[in-house]
Amino acid sequence: MRAIWTIAKRDFRTLVTSPLFYFTLFICTSVWSFVFLRSIQEFSLRSSRAAAMGGQEMNIHFYVFGNHIGLINLLVIFCIPAITMRLISEEKKSGTFGLLLTSPITATDIALGKYLAGFMLALIYIFVGFLFPLGTLAFADFSLKLLLASMLGVVLMTGVYVALDLFASSMTQSQFLSIILCIVLNVSLWFFFQGGQSSSNEVLDAVLDHLQFAKHLGHFVYGSVSTSSIIFFLSVIFFFVFLTQRVVESARWR
Repeated sequence: MRAIWTIAKRDFRTLVTSPLFYFTLFICTSVWSFVFLRSIQEFSLRSSRAAAMGGQEMNIHFYVFGNHIGLINLLVIFCIPAITMRLISEEKKSGTFGLLLTSPITATDIALGKYLAGFMLALIYIFVGFLFPLGTLAFADFSLKLLLASMLGVVLMTGVYVALDLFASSMTQSQFLSIILCIVLNVSLWFFFQGGQSSSNEVLDAVLDHLQFAKHLGHFVYGSVSTSSIIFFLSVIFFFVFLTQRVVESARWR
């Protein structure tokens, strides 16, 4: 456990002091602030018109926060690869990964330590992204539990991105190839397992339905902290961290 935390602290310190981290965080913050403020203005106008016409009160969570959460997820898809490619691909290119393999620590320690470093840094993006809806507590009335449930869903989904991209990073020493591969894999999660397509095999349909990441994330956005969805996300994270561990272990014996 000490080895895992040592690797995590070292890599996190390296990542958080990188100019690339601050650049991507600046881009994300700029986009989030611009779009969120526009959404708040539009929501204010629509809710005022609805109130004047005696219509139903609009829910800010579904009219504003839902789109903002989707935007957080979208930008994280492209930011996480910039983080994870430095965890293994860059070390392979610089030669420091070989030194790590010869040290008296296990492949499991390496995989878990690097995953933890990437996940901790990814949480900074999530925290900054959710500061915008949390800031509306000063003037808007909404369910904080609903927002916190959404945040948990995004955190779990981000954990999947980090695990998947860490595995992709372990497959190559090319940083450019690592970023491209990570982005493709992240985007593919939202297209390979979509609903609306049925086959003659009911079991296959049930499996594909359960593998819909959008469906599981949607549970949290709508305030349902589903145990099955939590287990699903954690299982996917474990699977790709395990694959990374196997890649690291195989590299040790080459």
